[in-house]
Amino acid sequence: MPWSAQPEPPAGILYTYAFLPTPGASLCQFIQQTPGMQQPLQVFSPPGGRIAAAIEPLPNPAALQASDEVLLRSALRHDEVICRLFAQTPLLPLRFGTCFLSAEKLRAHLLTQQAEYEQALAALGKRAEYCLKGRAHTPLPGDPPPAPSGTAYLLARKQAYLQQRQAQEQQQQELAVLQQLWPPNWPVQRGDPQSGEVLRLYFLLTPAEREVAAQLTQTWLAEHPHWQLDWSPPLPPYHFVDVLRDLSR
Repeated sequence: MPWSAQPEPPAGILYTYAFLPTPGASLCQFIQQTPGMQQPLQVFSPPGGRIAAAIEPLPNPAALQASDEVLLRSALRHDEVICRLFAQTPLLPLRFGTCFLSAEKLRAHLLTQQAEYEQALAALGKRAEYCLKGRAHTPLPGDPPPAPSGTAYLLARKQAYLQQRQAQEQQQQELAVLQQLWPPNWPVQRGDPQSGEVLRLYFLLTPAEREVAAQLTQTWLAEHPHWQLDWSPPLPPYHFVDVLRDLSR
């Protein structure tokens, strides 16, 4: 049950995972059965409020950084909790390490920002975040084998260099086209490509838009078989919290 139905609100520092519409009894129970980093979650719902917070009382949040191993484990659990909750309800995920110093401060924040969070959640609707990772497998020519003639070897090296430049330019042209492939009204954020990637994009899509994205992907890959495009499963809107708040204004 929300804390407002209990004799006393949670005391001390409140580690906060996400803001969400005030949950009903079954969702409230689901949240309370979700293990956090040190103890099960609680639902913080101010009396008369329409926005709640998924929280975990943590007497000493600094303990989450006791070592690199503890920090990594805590960050992973933070994401796991948010993904588990997002599978059940729309929510606005918060950054790892977000804490409120007291129940009163969290109560005041929720009531003050209530209208904005409601509108952001309405803008989110049934959308989810999807990460698109792009890899290009265009073979690049290597150094030519040594040739008996010095002149022939230099010419071969020059030819290999030109072929490599052409392949790189073609890849950049295809990348530019790929980035413009998607409907312009889809919210998108560019990410930093990781090892082996040439593209990483984050989209905020409805289920119907995700179907369109799958069709566009298939068409692109049929025409560009040397590319690999991988879509993530639906994720909480990590990269779009600010966008959703802007859309709600």
